Amino acid sequence: MSADNPNPSLPIENLAFGRIIEVDGTHIIAELDPAVSELSRIYGGEIYPVGQFGSILKVHYGRRIIYGYVGRLRMKTEYEQESGELRSQDPDARVVEADLFGEGEWVFETAGEVLEWILRFERGVSTFPLPQQVVYLTPREELRAVYGHGNDASIVIGEHVSSGNAPCYADLNELLGKHTAILGSTGAGKSGTVAAIIHKILDHGKTRNYQRWKPQIVILDPHNEYRSAFENHMRLSTDEGNLGLPYWLLNFQETIALFIGKTEFVATSQANIIKNALLEARIAGAKDMQFGGRVTVDSPVPYRLETFIQEVDRQRPQGQNK
Repeated sequence: MSADNPNPSLPIENLAFGRIIEVDGTHIIAELDPAVSELSRIYGGEIYPVGQFGSILKVHYGRRIIYGYVGRLRMKTEYEQESGELRSQDPDARVVEADLFGEGEWVFETAGEVLEWILRFERGVSTFPLPQQVVYLTPREELRAVYGHGNDASIVIGEHVSSGNAPCYADLNELLGKHTAILGSTGAGKSGTVAAIIHKILDHGKTRNYQRWKPQIVILDPHNEYRSAFENHMRLSTDEGNLGLPYWLLNFQETIALFIGKTEFVATSQANIIKNALLEARIAGAKDMQFGGRVTVDSPVPYRLETFIQEVDRQRPQGQNK
């Protein structure tokens, strides 16, 4: 935001639309101003919907700004009936419910060689609003600052329709370093979303001019949904039973499930025997490979199955059944 613009941390009265009547942790309820006859406001030549699901409202708390996702818009009488109170004198009164998700503060500093206002945004809430505080619609330029501008380790996965088509970024370290789920009802476009994200990952190297960007992605596609999405794909296996998983790729818990089972009671002594035998087998395999790094029971180091079995027999107490 340019330094020529007014201080963005100041409230914009034209974007005020209600006051908070309840704060329950990160969940807030605000009553719409009776003067709001239409569920929209115009600011800067753009139309802002009031109470639209997924839109973002904000509350000014000193220099801090608290942001929340709108999740519900309903009549105040319905809310009061649910809470066991019926005192509203206006049958047309409406309330907006939102969940707080982050805080920000505008600072005036140098970005490159230009002095400008920059929003320092962080997820999580440490400052909570109070009843009777005013809630505001969030300007689209500010929303773009909330969603960020991405970095070298991020990809653009789409646009946020409630924020003036602000680009939405996904951090590759978070996306690929953790479990990720894409959820939706039938026909919502889950498969298309997965294909689009994978294409973004594949094209990331070209976008950033990385010379060694060659991600290897394996798709388990039992319904053959992704064949047309990736023309240059290589078919590794079919449902003909020719897909094999090396046993040494199994971690400790998976090995326990394989050799002892999931349904029966897993005794501590049995688990310890498997653990020690697996570790010794991996260490022996690492020596055969001349691998000098640290080896743990979960390290994906190839080992000989006969070495593992010998270690199990050696550690098993005498007289115990094999």
